Amino acid sequence: MKKISLLWILLILGLVTSSCNKRVSLQSYYVDKMEDASFLVVNVPFKLESFFKQNLSEDEQLTVSSIDKLNLLLFRPKEDQIEKYQKELVVISEILDQERYQHLMNFRAFEKAEGTFLFEGTTQAIEEGIIFLKMGEKGFGVLRILGSDINPASLVTLVKKVDPNLFKQQLKFSFGSIEGLFSDEKKD
Repeated sequence: MKKISLLWILLILGLVTSSCNKRVSLQSYYVDKMEDASFLVVNVPFKLESFFKQNLSEDEQLTVSSIDKLNLLLFRPKEDQIEKYQKELVVISEILDQERYQHLMNFRAFEKAEGTFLFEGTTQAIEEGIIFLKMGEKGFGVLRILGSDINPASLVTLVKKVDPNLFKQQLKFSFGSIEGLFSDEKKD
């Protein structure tokens, strides 16, 4: 009887400690940062078709239609927030290093930005695509691409077809106050 009681106690203790060690999800990180004035968290209000100069194939159009929502999180540290920036960079990196997110590709964007494209789901049907963009000490951004049964091959092709100038125009048009977020000039 003692062995059974000890086994139950160990089982319950194991469940309690494992539930306390759960990592923060990307969704909860977004929600937590909505109240932090250092971050900008928005649902992107423009149509995806406005990012492409080239015509899209039928598969690519199907991929665009399978995307339900885009969520954008941006953080650009002020001079007195360098320590906070380093901490947030560690937190977001730990979230994106979770096993649930699979690496699809690395890329370079703008002038000196490094990006990573990750996804959650299967290689046949992505449920969430994640683009993480880091501009050295100037800040970082995370774009969540939410949908259902998104074709990963078409999504990679779409990302490569995004016209940076059209993207910048859309950002400037939709979010004029953040147009210089990743430019060389710091805004306070």
